[in-house]
Formats: sequence, structure tokens, C-alpha cells
Amino acid sequence: MRLSPLWLSIILAWPASAADVPAPVHYQPASRAFSCDLPAGWTAFEEPEPWGFAVHAVGPDDADGDYRAGIDIHYFEKGQPGFVPAKEYVDELRRGEKSSGREATPLRVMRVGDALGRLFEVTETRRLPFDGLPAQDQGLHHYYAVIALGENYYTIDLSSSRESYLDYRETFVDFLRTFKADAGN
Repeated sequence: MRLSPLWLSIILAWPASAADVPAPVHYQPASRAFSCDLPAGWTAFEEPEPWGFAVHAVGPDDADGDYRAGIDIHYFEKGQPGFVPAKEYVDELRRGEKSSGREATPLRVMRVGDALGRLFEVTETRRLPFDGLPAQDQGLHHYYAVIALGENYYTIDLSSSRESYLDYRETFVDFLRTFKADAGN
């Protein structure tokens, strides 16, 4: 059977199947405090913090090499040093700042695991790299989710360059859909 040029062009233009897209990788930190699906090609590591713990998932290198996207997961436990209630923490994250042009969107609600997450976005300009020269101004975009579990809570932050954040937005929402906090925390 011979295909016409029209059919051949349609078949070649057909989008790749879902099987061609690398599957996310199931992840659970050593603390077993939560589980989630990391995007394919992302690397995660856990570290203790004075107020709980943090997991950092680092994305692939940015094509422009300016700023590497990452997802940071912090757990805040009442009674730990430096703990602030979730509402106070969200208010501080959303506070505008003229010097960096920091602005935040209104809060939205989304179910994350068995809890409700408060989502908002923050844009700002920072001088990067923080610890070296030459440094230059870089537009950053943060997509936050704050998930309260009683008085304790998680914050999840997708950080990327302002130019690339739309490339990661769907990845972040898919990540949140798979995030499940351990009920023991």
C-alpha cells in the first residue's frame, strides 16, 4: 500500500504518544514524610532544617543556562525553633517589595493529597549569582503551594526563570496531584 503525500505528512506530524514521554519517578524521602512523583530527569535530596526538613528536587539544566528550575519542599512543625503559623508565612511570602519588584497573585485553592493547598505565584528580580561576580539581574518566578496539616504545614515552591516558568507550570501541577503527606506528620 502506498500512502499519498498528504497522509504521509499527517502521520509524520502526529504528536508523539504518551509512551514516548519519560514517565515520572516515584519518590519518598528517607524521612518517609511524604511521597510524590518527580518529573523524569529531576534529582532530589533531603536535608534537615532547624524547623523541620527540606527536600530539594533539581530540574534539568536551563537551555539558556541562566537559572535551573527546582522544586523545594519544606515541612514546618509547630514547636520547632523559628516556627511561624502558615497564614503568617503565606502573608510574608506574598508581601510586595519595591527593590526587587516582588509581586504576588491572589490565593487559589487546590486539593493536594488529602488536604487543601493554597496556591499563589510570586515574581521578582534578583541579582544572580548570589555569591559571585559577574552578577546580573534575573527575573524569577515562584509557584507556591502551602498545605496545612493541622497547625503543621508543607510549603512547596517551584522556582524558575521568568522566561521558562510556563514550561514547568504543568509539571508542577502534575507534581502536586501526586503529592501525599504522611498522616503521621
